[in-house]
Amino acid sequence: MTLEDDVFCGPHCVFTNVTRPRAEVDRKAELDPTLVRRGATVGANATIVCGHTIGQWAFVGAGAVVVRDVADQALVVGNPATQVGWVCRCGEKLALAVEAAPSDRAECTRCGRSWQRGDGGLVEVGAANAEDQP
Repeated sequence: MTLEDDVFCGPHCVFTNVTRPRAEVDRKAELDPTLVRRGATVGANATIVCGHTIGQWAFVGAGAVVVRDVADQALVVGNPATQVGWVCRCGEKLALAVEAAPSDRAECTRCGRSWQRGDGGLVEVGAANAEDQP
């Protein structure tokens, strides 16, 4: 399991390491890696089933059960975790539909960044080097 820089893990969140655990069966050779990308948030009591990636700046709500990859900046909640929105890098929920058209844009009401949908998540509009900006 790998946590990149600036990841927040809430109280009592759980990361599994084997898909089909059995106490009697040795499955150490079946460990599935999990990757939590830079800046992501994993809420309190969330469970992350192994073998998945949580994208950059994504937000996993409290109590969610992640059973598939989470896109960059996606907001997921529930069991199983379902995407219900998008979040800015500052953590504010964006007024952008989950299935937004690539041309749809949203501006963060908290920090003023502008976003539009791109491959694998959101892309900051007008940023010279969005990768390094907090």
